[in-house]
Amino acid sequence: MFALLFLFIAVVAAYPARGPCTGDCWTKDPAVIQRSSDGTYFRFGTGTGVVTMTSPSLKGPWKDVGAALPSGSKINVEGVDSHDIWAPDVHKEGDTYYMYYVLSKLGTQTSQIGVATSTTLEPGSWTDHGEIGLPANSAYNRIDPNWIEIGGKQYLQFGSYWQDIYQVELANALQVGSAAPYQLSWNASLNHRQEGSFMYKNGDYYYLFFSAGLAGSYTANSPPAGEEYSVRVCRSATGTGHFVDKAGNDCKQSGGTMVLASHDQVYGPGGEGVINDKDLGPVLVYHYYPLSLKQSGGSKGNDGYQFGWNELDFASGWPVVKAT
Repeated sequence: MFALLFLFIAVVAAYPARGPCTGDCWTKDPAVIQRSSDGTYFRFGTGTGVVTMTSPSLKGPWKDVGAALPSGSKINVEGVDSHDIWAPDVHKEGDTYYMYYVLSKLGTQTSQIGVATSTTLEPGSWTDHGEIGLPANSAYNRIDPNWIEIGGKQYLQFGSYWQDIYQVELANALQVGSAAPYQLSWNASLNHRQEGSFMYKNGDYYYLFFSAGLAGSYTANSPPAGEEYSVRVCRSATGTGHFVDKAGNDCKQSGGTMVLASHDQVYGPGGEGVINDKDLGPVLVYHYYPLSLKQSGGSKGNDGYQFGWNELDFASGWPVVKAT
């Protein structure tokens, strides 16, 4: 019993405190980017029309400034409100910002990935271009998009459950190319509970971050301890395959090194991304569920999720969260 208690304390103490957040810290699946013209931070998240927050720093104060797509998406997904938009991913090319997003019927493969563009990031400034043309397939779910450029070519990571994380080459930032999607990561031991992938280049490697475990409206009784969301990673020299974890395990054979798990008040961290902060360097951004809220019975929907962030240290060749 004492050994188990010691192990629990050691695990809880293994992570530093998250970075501070003031103002409106509610979020789900945060995508954070800094506007190049004035340094303003924008935080986009799952919600009606894509929830948009702004702040002068990562610490806040964050302010809700409205929906990125107040009229919803032009995509028609049966049984889904076009305003109910998930998992935004935002990057900049030239003078244009691109936002990939999702419409999906929960728990099904009835999903579509769309894209919108803006030159300012401001709510209502986005032009919706609709579907990117990713074909349906029983092997994957078309959700949780993430863009990256590798060797002058553009790619999109995506997927959740079924056969987990996939990658597809894009013809351009608005459309999928002719190449077939292929699998990057898979874990049968997690009941295929992998999603929210985000690829980040550091040094000689591409790091594939993903959320493993159960996400949802956490309550005092669910899920079983250790089965909630956590952030894990594999790396590759090419970015297009052969991802392994720190122990050398293939990411397509249940590999994945833990980056961040539940600790202190941070319960079920996930929905992650990595940004290069102008002052702090690489920073992991994510959502989490306050443990005190879970212990009190939880809340309905996504109301309880909060914005979390930690600096990342890659000195060992693997990302390690550190205190700010």
